[in-house]
Amino acid sequence: MNILVNDSNGACHQCPNRHFRFCHSLLNGGSGEFDAYAVKNKTLAAKQFLYHQGDRNQELFVLREGWVMLSRVSENGKRQVFRSVLPGEILGFQQYLHERAIYSAVALVDSVVCKIPNIIGLCATQPDLALSLASAAARNMMLTERYLTHISHRSARERIVFMVLELYHRLRQRLLNKHYSIHFPLKQEDIADMLGLTTIHVNRTLHALKDDGLLEIHKQELTILDYDALCLLVEYEPEALVTN
Repeated sequence: MNILVNDSNGACHQCPNRHFRFCHSLLNGGSGEFDAYAVKNKTLAAKQFLYHQGDRNQELFVLREGWVMLSRVSENGKRQVFRSVLPGEILGFQQYLHERAIYSAVALVDSVVCKIPNIIGLCATQPDLALSLASAAARNMMLTERYLTHISHRSARERIVFMVLELYHRLRQRLLNKHYSIHFPLKQEDIADMLGLTTIHVNRTLHALKDDGLLEIHKQELTILDYDALCLLVEYEPEALVTN
């Protein structure tokens, strides 16, 4: 069951995500119309949906903690995973906020999202906030384009390595890494649906990467064993994916 909790302690001001651009714009907007005490937190259990594809979702959320996966099911029943949403990132923002959701959002682990009140009114009076939303949308589009490029032109090995590196760098930016290890709740079928592969191909590739001493996954923890080799393999540029 979803639980909405009033943020009576004004926890926005203590949130570790407050330095990211969107939250920073909310808390430091000049209009004074944003009330941090009006923000409500919604808790999601692992495997619970925040919203489903086709729902009329008119809310904007920020992931406070946890991990949320975005996916869409086509008319023929096949699933496409778009991306992972990490703490400090936005959920629910699409071209038409009052139309049906174009994808589903499901928590992969126990998560907390912040429901942002009156986002349309806030953007009307806070240009920097509107710009931060546009910037977030542009970054998400860039990330989608990077994935599409790898899916179209790279091997399964290169696709998986790119995914590992981009998730590692986004989590490291949030101080959610332990050296070269990160929590990794994605299942092999999730990786397959994200990268245009079969589950069997993902399994074989992950075993090969482990045998080659590059990375390993054990009990939802991914460890990069040879960071430099992975970066060379896909000519990775982490600065292109900075989300602050």
